[in-house]
Amino acid sequence: MCDQDLQTQCETTQVRDQGMGAALFGYTKLYGQVPGGQAEYLRVPQAHYGPIKVPHGPPDDRFVYLSDVLPTAWQSVEYAAIPKGGTVAVLGLGPIGDMACRVALHRGHRVIGVDLVPERLERARLRGVETLEYSTEVADHIRNLTEGRGPDSVIDAVGMEAHGSPAAKFAQQAAGFLPDAVQGAFMQKAGVDRLAALLLAVDTVRRGGTISLIGVYGGMADPLPMLTIFDKQIQLRMGQANVRRWSDAILPLLTDADPLGVDSFATHRLALSDGPAAYDMFQAKRDGAVKVLLNP
Repeated sequence: MCDQDLQTQCETTQVRDQGMGAALFGYTKLYGQVPGGQAEYLRVPQAHYGPIKVPHGPPDDRFVYLSDVLPTAWQSVEYAAIPKGGTVAVLGLGPIGDMACRVALHRGHRVIGVDLVPERLERARLRGVETLEYSTEVADHIRNLTEGRGPDSVIDAVGMEAHGSPAAKFAQQAAGFLPDAVQGAFMQKAGVDRLAALLLAVDTVRRGGTISLIGVYGGMADPLPMLTIFDKQIQLRMGQANVRRWSDAILPLLTDADPLGVDSFATHRLALSDGPAAYDMFQAKRDGAVKVLLNP
């Protein structure tokens, strides 16, 4: 699988007892529970393959996003298959959606960004994104900006915790009261996601367009509008980011010119001891939080 640049499907590190793909740093039991998702120092399995060399000179902060934000956003744009001179709508302007906008703009595409948080909308707008606040009419607004057809591609950077899905939200919260062992089995067999972002993507993408899912989904009983997907001849691309696949292409952009704005990407720099408060702040979307760097 690595020879095919599908590192997240690695046959060496597949979590076979869970029937899942490759083990991931800092993830749940489903993906191996390998510690180190938020760490400055860690033991590195498969050290002959995973690490990359970065140039001397630039600050470490320039390269910290190579572990997640940059390759994940890069893959979302690659999978979106935006045609030359085309338009992409990015749903969700958190760290991945924000960076996906930057990558798409860098490649010369027109970008429409959708979010609920004013600070995130303004942050994207200042970099050249046409921004729309999420509402029940946002699909019509997107079509009005694209001659009634819809964008060539849509990137769903929201995933399973989308707003606007009250029934699924209730099901997720109810599952949280179950014992851990029961909860895991329930979500794998009967779990549902909040699909508002995905349904918006299906609704708005033009006929023959592409939807790139980079927001995480985890339900096994999600109802999809297959008639619409089939009728509109929509292409779907998705999956965990194949980080190592994209790192060599991204490295040249982490230069003094800083075309993706990584030096100013973090909104907060906090001590490691402030980690719990930082997670809470990000989850609640307070204080303009988009990306937090933790320093020991």
